[in-house]
Amino acid sequence: MRTVAVGLPAAALGGALAQAPAAQARSRTRSITQECDPGKGQILQWGPNSAPAVPEAGWSGVTAISTGACANMYNLMLKNGRVTTWGNFNLNDVNQQRLSRVPVAATRDVTAIATAGRYAFALRDGGVIVWGGTYDGQLTLPEAAKSGVTAITGANGGSSYGLFLKNGGVIQWNGYVPVPDEAKEGIVAISARQHALALREDGRVITWGENLPANLTVPAEAQSGVTAISAGGGFTLALKNGAVLAWGNNDYGQLEVPYEAQADVVAISAGNLASMALTATGKIITWASNYYGQLDIPAEAQCGASAISCGYVCMVVL
Repeated sequence: MRTVAVGLPAAALGGALAQAPAAQARSRTRSITQECDPGKGQILQWGPNSAPAVPEAGWSGVTAISTGACANMYNLMLKNGRVTTWGNFNLNDVNQQRLSRVPVAATRDVTAIATAGRYAFALRDGGVIVWGGTYDGQLTLPEAAKSGVTAITGANGGSSYGLFLKNGGVIQWNGYVPVPDEAKEGIVAISARQHALALREDGRVITWGENLPANLTVPAEAQSGVTAISAGGGFTLALKNGAVLAWGNNDYGQLEVPYEAQADVVAISAGNLASMALTATGKIITWASNYYGQLDIPAEAQCGASAISCGYVCMVVL
């Protein structure tokens, strides 16, 4: 049986679930051919013309990417264990200077990266590194985040906060809504934007935070069997049996998951107003708002993408 997207369109009342009309999705797709040379580790981005150009360090050897907030003011890449940041920094602004300077501790042996509004995170030897903000006192991490952490994520909308995964439990930094008890054990994946997401080992999605009630109501289809999660701007994506599920705000068609994303999907990324998916056959799919050109997938995106990230812009690692 083919799984289809589910969600709560803006017009839904009383918390009832509705099925998203996949056939009406506003989307773009591009297939990856067998004639290219995948595995180069090159960043390719598209979206607003004001987006900062990818620096030379991002032309090869990149293993992870994270798009920032504020119309792509900054981004992070991971290459040979070293974090590099780039963006539309105003270096006359002390706060943006802080964000643009990668700390020495994040220049080697880093295994994961995450953007979080005015902050940036890196994971090294199980300890979280944070930089940015407006003053040093904001950068105090909980003691539990200094060792044994296995995954990190940051919120890029509304408040800036971070989630860290340690021993199957979620640690939250700078968040306003406490972590629910059911997210303190048995968790295998995390994601955050205005709202927070956690995925339990039984495949059930948990969500909390200050957001639309529709977005904080997990549909029945996401109560089991989910294998990946991604928090977007007022909506949520989840991956189940190779198909994308979506719920929350549908003002720009975020819940109208296209037919191509209802089978064989291996990665998902929910952006501010648009989303991305990558299939096992190498097809890149974007849908919802095209205000920043997120749906205009470039022809160059045909070479074995290994990572995807969507914010105001969309990026892939080829």
